[in-house]
Parts: sequence; structure tokens; C-alpha cells
Amino acid sequence: MHNNILDNKKQIKKTNFFLIVNYVSSLAAILFAGACYFVFNINVLVAIAFLIFGILIFINSFLLKKRITLSNSSLIYSNNTLSKKLLEKETLLKEIHHRVKNNLQTVSSLLSMQSRNMEDKELQTLLKGTQNRVISMSMIHEMLYMRNDLSKIEYKTYVQELSQYLIKSIKGIENKVKLTIDIPDIKLGIDTAIPLGLLINETITNALKYGIVDDSEGEIHIAIKKEIHKEYVLIIGDNGVGFPETVNHKNTKSLGLKLIYSLTRQLKGSVIRDISKKGTNYIIKFQEIGQQLNPIV
Repeated sequence: MHNNILDNKKQIKKTNFFLIVNYVSSLAAILFAGACYFVFNINVLVAIAFLIFGILIFINSFLLKKRITLSNSSLIYSNNTLSKKLLEKETLLKEIHHRVKNNLQTVSSLLSMQSRNMEDKELQTLLKGTQNRVISMSMIHEMLYMRNDLSKIEYKTYVQELSQYLIKSIKGIENKVKLTIDIPDIKLGIDTAIPLGLLINETITNALKYGIVDDSEGEIHIAIKKEIHKEYVLIIGDNGVGFPETVNHKNTKSLGLKLIYSLTRQLKGSVIRDISKKGTNYIIKFQEIGQQLNPIV
């Protein structure tokens, strides 16, 4: 829709330029006819020929002006209509993101209430994990609602907010966890941002629950590097106690670990566990996923 508006504006400029060229050409022909007769004393028939030629061009320019005026009016009307539709679409998308965010926050609140009413610590932990996953998705819709760009979010800001929330949620406000984030100013669409956000959520949650145990000191690092085209590398991990190399997503009962591999497949990527570093560290290659739904015309 944006492209149609820009094409219409270019067409208006092009037709206006063509009209000016016609006017200048007609004026030049008439002036040349006068110069032929009065200055260069060329045959009167030649001067008359140039004069008639100039007059014909002028008449043609006058008629062309009418057609261009009508054409420009039509293009301006079309631009105004497209701009109105674009504004309506953006307003609708904002409302959708706002409602999705509110619904997800409602689900999160229900999970929190249910968790507080349970005495089983294991079930409380499971519900808390589910609640954090819901919040990680809610944050994306909130950022899309709050910003002018409805298709992409600034991912560095999102990862910072999500990571800080998870650390405070699991370890408390007073904690000894150091967070290091190295992400360039990249924007990702919702079809990439949500699964990648859930993947980061699972990795950080596992690090806080099993890697950096109790109130011990620890560090979580998150880095994203952009490679060729729409390919990226996520380097994420902690310096905690880690887990045995024999444990993997196929033989473990850990939902978090299974989700990390499942979400990576969704992003058309691959996971490598970096065993050269202390703790649990991953090198995850992924692709930016294009819009899955057909755009509104």
C-alpha cells in the first residue's frame, strides 16, 4: 500500500514535468520563428512554419494540461483513499496487538493465582514456567502496540526487558546474577521474534534454575550476530554448574531443553552445545522467518 502511494506521487511528478517540457518547446518554436523572420531574414514561409508548429505544440500542451489535471486529481484521490485504508489497517493491527497482549496478561494472572493456591512445589514451578512463557509472548505484542512499526520490534530492547524480568522473577530483586547482552540494533518480525523469545526464555530459565544454583554468583551472556542475508547466530549461556554431555533433548525429561531444540527447528536453524566453556552454552544458528499470512491489500 505504501508503494502504491509512492508510485502515484512519482506519476504526478512525471506528468507535470512532461507538461512543462511541452510548454517550453512551444515557446521556443514561436521565439525561433520570430528570430528567423526579424533577425536572420530567413524566408517568411519558414518563419510561418515554425510559428504554426509552435502554436500547435501550445494547443497540444493546453489539451494535455486538461488531461493531466484530471489524471492528477484521480491520482490524488487514489492516494487519499490508500492513505485512509493504510491508517485503518494500522489502527486495526494496533488494536489486535493490544487485545492479544491483554488476553495473554489475563492468562498470566490466572496462572499466578492458581500457582499461589497450590501446595505442591513441583506444580507451582511448572505453572511459573508456563506463566513466564506467556509473558515472553505478551511483551512482544506490547512492544508492537507501543511503537509506530507494527511489523518488527527492536530485539535488543526486548531481550533486555525479558532477561531482567526472568532474573528478578526467579532469583528475586536482590541477586548476584550478572547479565551481559551484546545485540546490534536489529529489528525482527513477529514470526521470528516470538519463537526466538521463547527459546531465550527457556535457556535463561534453565540457567537460573539449574546452572546458577541457589544464591550463588553467576553470569548469563546473550549475543546475536547477523550473518549473510536473513541468517543470524545466537550465542547464549551461563557459567554455572552445567549438565553432563550425555544428556540431550532426546533422552531428557526436561521440557525446557526439548523446547530449545523444537523452537530452533521452527526457526529453520541448528543447535550446537559449546562444551569448551564452563556451564551450559549454546551456539544457535537461525533464519528470519517471513510473514506467514497474506498481507491485507
